[in-house]
Amino acid sequence: MRSSNTRITDVIRHHWDRRAATFDTETGHGLVSDEQRRAWLELLSRLVGEPPRRVLDVGCGTGFVALRLAELGHTVTGVDLSPRMIGQARRKAESEGLTADFHVADAASLDLPAATFDLVVARHVIWNLPDPVEAVGDWLRVLRQGGRLALVEGKWADNEAQRLANAGPASQVLARIVDAASALAVRRRAGLAGRVVLSRRYRRLERELPFSGGPTASRLATFLEANSVQDVVVEDLMDATLWGGAPEFPRYLVTGIRGPEAAPG
Repeated sequence: MRSSNTRITDVIRHHWDRRAATFDTETGHGLVSDEQRRAWLELLSRLVGEPPRRVLDVGCGTGFVALRLAELGHTVTGVDLSPRMIGQARRKAESEGLTADFHVADAASLDLPAATFDLVVARHVIWNLPDPVEAVGDWLRVLRQGGRLALVEGKWADNEAQRLANAGPASQVLARIVDAASALAVRRRAGLAGRVVLSRRYRRLERELPFSGGPTASRLATFLEANSVQDVVVEDLMDATLWGGAPEFPRYLVTGIRGPEAAPG
């Protein structure tokens, strides 16, 4: 019997598979100019240091960050839950003549050896995770001691359901997600579910996610500090050049270091 977590993952995977073909055309997602490319190269170079470093891009999508890191000369691995996103990333790497190892994987449960990477980076990922505590723990596990975690995030929506969910224990939030996913499984077995049902189910699940609508910078920083990330620093990313236009909501970067207490599992 398939687990509830697997059914939740199916819903999330379907959503991002569906968006893969047009993802890079959406504002703030794709690369639209050489000026934007140079701005990201400058930002990422400052984060990761001199090449070659080993870098993991979790929830890499179509490879926006991973390919810029490869362009800087680093050894890059990119993972994403969506096979279609990974397919787009591979095609872009080939067309740009860049080398990166892209493969399908759950960003919250990595099949990668411990203490491997100098930098783990995620752009617009943590908000979409049912269990961000588990995910951050695994990201720290694959970082070497003293390695850096870098999260590019934003706060684009206020979500009343999310605020109410976060007022209770995390187990209650996950229980509601599991219940919704179980209901989806029943519909699928009954032959009543299709793409429209899956999309609607994703929207319902999304509202229950712990960081639905995106966390504020201060909330994410506090969360990381509570989960063994050291030397946490927040930096605004409101430069319009980075996004191909003026940001419509707060965007920021949070970085931190894997300390000795976050021992590899």
